[in-house]
Amino acid sequence: MIFLFVRWKSLAGCLLIGSLLSACSPFPQQPHSNHNGSISSQQNYADPRRVSIHQLAHQQLGVRYKWGGTSPRTGFDCSGYTQYVYAKSGVNIPRTAAQQRDASQGISRSQLQLGDLIFFKTGARSHHVGIYIGRGEFIQAGSGSGRVKIERLDNPYWKKRWVKYGTYLI
Repeated sequence: MIFLFVRWKSLAGCLLIGSLLSACSPFPQQPHSNHNGSISSQQNYADPRRVSIHQLAHQQLGVRYKWGGTSPRTGFDCSGYTQYVYAKSGVNIPRTAAQQRDASQGISRSQLQLGDLIFFKTGARSHHVGIYIGRGEFIQAGSGSGRVKIERLDNPYWKKRWVKYGTYLI
């Protein structure tokens, strides 16, 4: 009986020390996307537009790609997708990826938050855009995959084509 009491006390002590150490972590808590549009984080996102953009972006996962497309019914191209999600969240942005890039306020990677836009140059005259969803991931409508899907910023393809992080949510 004494043996069980000592083991329980040791376990409780370890859990207490572990929780105290994790609270002192130098790394900020990153928002985490559950890939269903819900956000699990200790951070409080006061801007409801960011939460709305995050949720609406996830709701379009799997919608087919269509060049020039601007709706979930007929399909999206990359900028039609971002414009649609932003408009449904009450934020008007230009139509094309190049226009969205030029009109957005540039930010650094450390300033990147849910709902901000990430811009890429995918060809000599081609521009691409996606929506940041946290933890180094973004959602984009791409012709390569043929649908709206989640991608990683550290993917070598996207990493070497990155141009700008931008926001309309100031």
